Amino acid sequence: MLDFRARVEQAVQALEQDRPAEAEQGFRAALEVNPRDDQLLHFLGVALVQLHRAEEALEPLRKAISLKRRDAEYHNALGCALRDTGRYAEALESFERALKLDAQRESVHYNLGQCYQRMGEFSRAEEKFRLVMARSPEDIELIGALSALRWQALDHEGAVQILREGIAQLPSRDELRFLLADKLLSLGRFEEGWSCYLCRSNRLQMLRSIGVTTQVPQQLGALQGRTIHLYGEQGIGDEFFFLRFSHMLRERGARVRACVDPRIAAMVERSGVSDETAPASGSFMPDAGHVLLGDLPYLLEAHRLPLPAPVRFAPLPEKLAESDRRLAGMTRPLLGLTWRAGTGPAAGHRNVLFKETSFDSLVQLVRDLPGSILVLQRHPKSSEIEMLRQACGARLVDFSALNDDLEAMLALLVRIDEYVGVSNTNVHLRAALGRGARILVSNGAEFRWMSQGRGSPWFPTMAVYRQSSSGGWREALAALKSDLST
Repeated sequence: MLDFRARVEQAVQALEQDRPAEAEQGFRAALEVNPRDDQLLHFLGVALVQLHRAEEALEPLRKAISLKRRDAEYHNALGCALRDTGRYAEALESFERALKLDAQRESVHYNLGQCYQRMGEFSRAEEKFRLVMARSPEDIELIGALSALRWQALDHEGAVQILREGIAQLPSRDELRFLLADKLLSLGRFEEGWSCYLCRSNRLQMLRSIGVTTQVPQQLGALQGRTIHLYGEQGIGDEFFFLRFSHMLRERGARVRACVDPRIAAMVERSGVSDETAPASGSFMPDAGHVLLGDLPYLLEAHRLPLPAPVRFAPLPEKLAESDRRLAGMTRPLLGLTWRAGTGPAAGHRNVLFKETSFDSLVQLVRDLPGSILVLQRHPKSSEIEMLRQACGARLVDFSALNDDLEAMLALLVRIDEYVGVSNTNVHLRAALGRGARILVSNGAEFRWMSQGRGSPWFPTMAVYRQSSSGGWREALAALKSDLST
């Protein structure tokens, strides 16, 4: 019995600490001992929702309710699973049942607001968010969610104003300034945007880890003859993106040493974007000679200058030869495909960056296209590969494993004819090759794709297809199909 209790406690702790995969294993093990424990079934369902397996979560959540019908949180969790599978009418019923049992439960009102938001009923969604905010006015995640709602409704100024009001009320909460940065940069307001971008969480966490409390970096001063050490503190895509600013240092007479992710160090060194390249280490020093890559636009006052072009990378000859062997005999055109990137939203993390298009609709689109379909998605689900294979037959080739070898992916990307997908590392590689791509941009996308338009000044070779304000992809995919067909 003690082992059983310890196992359950560990699983609950994993769920609370945003480790849903570990939690799932623990709850499944506990359910083998007690398969009719309604709490365990509920927790398992919550873990599956967090793992983006909402369809699978429905069974344990419904079973938990059959064992204990008058628990508001059980109906709330079922509503979330139904919402995430697109069954909005059923989700609304579950949330309403939860509110009948506990009308004051804030999480239910919030989740109901999210459901309305996904249905495109923005006024009803805002009503729910405002209700929760009246009770929890200092909930920064809720402030961010309300701003995101306005942004999705194309009220960009309203979204910015909500964040400004939140900052005025909670001046010490840097998270709101970072959210504001993304909105301002998306609108092309670069001066204030780059200033607010200093409040990104990765940067602040890194500085705190070495005992630095000030947010504003030291000014660079005169650069002639100096060595500037550049460090990335975000993901690989961010390193690719911000390296484009390094030439401004060299133009002012500095020698640049780029400390980057070991997986890209060799290609960065070949690019000539820096005088020296080294794998990133923990040796960042908070002085004027050591600069975080994401701080460069602010320090260089880049808002006064033309937008820099992406860095350019050349594939290795041996990797090109490997790609040619892989692609030999395939029917052209060769179309690379991705549909998901980033970390998905989980309970307690309402503003996590996540990019995903309608997979089912994308399958229908590529089914009717000529040539070969190359899966370049990182960690695709087996069910997704099977669905694509049923639609495309022998024309489908799975190259997802190449995401673990970026040199091989770079060489493949230069050889394919078309690339369709959401913004991810491969898009940065494609840009570094000077090649085009067709990017499916979701509502509230990162600033690199701007707030509107069929393109982005940051990626001049890319075409942009935007999710509608109501959350649908029909118009974007129709335009994409038309462009690919011609």
